[in-house]
Amino acid sequence: MPEVFIAIRSCSFLNAWYDKIMMLCLALLAVAWIKPERDLVCSPEPLVYRVLQIAMWSRYNESSSQSWPVSAHEEGVTPFSRYPLQDTFYNTLAYSHIVFAVPYLSLILWQFLATKGTPDHVQRGLVLKWLALCVVGGGWMLQIRHSWFSDPKVFEKHPVLFSLPFARSFVSAFGTSTVVSALSCYLLGVKDKSRLAPAKGTRHLIILAAVLASLAVDVNAYVYIIQHLVKLPAWSSYGWEMLWEMTVIGSVFPLYDGLNAFVLLTWWHTGNLNYVEHHVMNAVWTMSKTCAAVLLFSAHDAHWFWPHPGLGLFQRWAVQLVPQLLILLPYLLRIFKHVAAAPSYQEYNALSPREVPGRKN
Repeated sequence: MPEVFIAIRSCSFLNAWYDKIMMLCLALLAVAWIKPERDLVCSPEPLVYRVLQIAMWSRYNESSSQSWPVSAHEEGVTPFSRYPLQDTFYNTLAYSHIVFAVPYLSLILWQFLATKGTPDHVQRGLVLKWLALCVVGGGWMLQIRHSWFSDPKVFEKHPVLFSLPFARSFVSAFGTSTVVSALSCYLLGVKDKSRLAPAKGTRHLIILAAVLASLAVDVNAYVYIIQHLVKLPAWSSYGWEMLWEMTVIGSVFPLYDGLNAFVLLTWWHTGNLNYVEHHVMNAVWTMSKTCAAVLLFSAHDAHWFWPHPGLGLFQRWAVQLVPQLLILLPYLLRIFKHVAAAPSYQEYNALSPREVPGRKN
């Protein structure tokens, strides 16, 4: 990991902005720890503090007419998301998702920090591939059960992050984008010639179809957000703030999927792909989206991390975006170089042309 930051400092463009970005990250993180208060009348607090209070609606303080007691996130809820428990099938999906997600996230963080390309790194990657099947597959089962088959009555005493219609559109966009990155990371191969997917082969076709479908789901999510944003008064409720919050957080879904689509379509046209760089790009994005789910529930928590009724909009953004900058910043230049070079890429490492799967000779 240290060598990554040394590489950043050695790049003149990034070096010029490095200190400013780090200071911004620290400032945003500090914002997240400001104690939530709503009394702005004759407030003795500094102006910046009072400005932050403009956006202080939260999951448990939804509007001037709707708030929830502490019991809403303490009794009869799941351990982390604080969603209400339902039937045995739902509860099993929720708890098993946590059981698989903990080692999955831990191993991803280990991969991110450890030396790349070693035999141990490769072995951990193989374990992650099978854990991803459980985490992503189980997550989709939970999403379908929760968003399409929950009885609205179960939420009468326990507020959720997203209304059910919002979850059907936005969480599905998160899910499809996560599937695309995971497939590209774990299914195309990296260096072992026996595992490399050929151009226009079955794996290439499946992932290309998945990324195009994911882009359609991304568009659907933003259509939903825009339709509902225009109906709500600005700063009027948690619902309005949540739409804006997810507009920012979810903006990476079409970005990630769009860049993946570009590289995969270019590979289809040229027959050439830099497998190592494409794996790195999607490994970073897989980690980014895995952490995004954890950070989302952490930012909206009012039980484990933050005092009741929870954080306001700007603080929630800080909790979610600062760690993402730390994940993405070291790799941004490398990723965009990979995307920019995709149309002119002519070889795969030291392999001869005839050894590259799908290579046009």
